[in-house]
Amino acid sequence: MASRTRCLLLAGCLLGLVATSCTTGPQLGNVSGRVTVGGKPVTSGTIMFHPNAGPTAVGAIQPDGAYTLTTIKPGDGAVVGSHRVTIHATNVGSGSLVDPKSFNEEIALSRKGGKVLVPGTVTWVVPERYSRAESSALTAKVEPGSNALNFDIPKP
Repeated sequence: MASRTRCLLLAGCLLGLVATSCTTGPQLGNVSGRVTVGGKPVTSGTIMFHPNAGPTAVGAIQPDGAYTLTTIKPGDGAVVGSHRVTIHATNVGSGSLVDPKSFNEEIALSRKGGKVLVPGTVTWVVPERYSRAESSALTAKVEPGSNALNFDIPKP
């Protein structure tokens, strides 16, 4: 009987340790907001919060410019503290297939399908400098609880 009680007590302690170890980690604050350029919503892209210490948070920019950050679980936010912020938003034009320019080019390409793929043009919706942590001037401070952090990028 005492052996069974000890086993149950040990199992309860182990369960308690597992439950508390799963909840440890960085302190996070919920973060959401909008990304605009010259007051108009950015309709797609990615926003990232890079903390001084800890994991980076990321969020997809929605068609209305809204975003919600995720660090570990969807929508859980970002590490509490100061962050550098990067935004990557581009539009890519459609590519095209063009005929070879010469007979020699046609012979060379015949082994690959006979046409040349010309990639679409990439245009930056948010200027490229904001897409790299070392050149983005955007910063944010995340507090415990809910944070509404909007970013309006000046028109280039």
